Amino acid sequence: METKWLAYRIFPEPLGTTYQHDDLMNRADVEKLFDYCQILEAMISRQGWQFLINHYSYPVLFEINKGSEWFDCESLEEFIFEVESHIDSLPI
Repeated sequence: METKWLAYRIFPEPLGTTYQHDDLMNRADVEKLFDYCQILEAMISRQGWQFLINHYSYPVLFEINKGSEWFDCESLEEFIFEVESHIDSLPI
């Protein structure tokens, strides 16, 4: 199954919001997306994570996560482990 979006939020109803490359280019928007994911309003696809990791790098995503606190991690290594575990749990 090929995903046509990198991330998806269930609001606004009825169709929700899809996120593409351009939507994930701004760090503040990624932090907001992490906030939505934390409260189960949004999800990031495997392709979305691949884009985020390639575009920002794990250290920058770790800094973004500090603002949202989606993943409760105190170190970069712990963050990488949590993100990779999360990605592994996503549908292919």
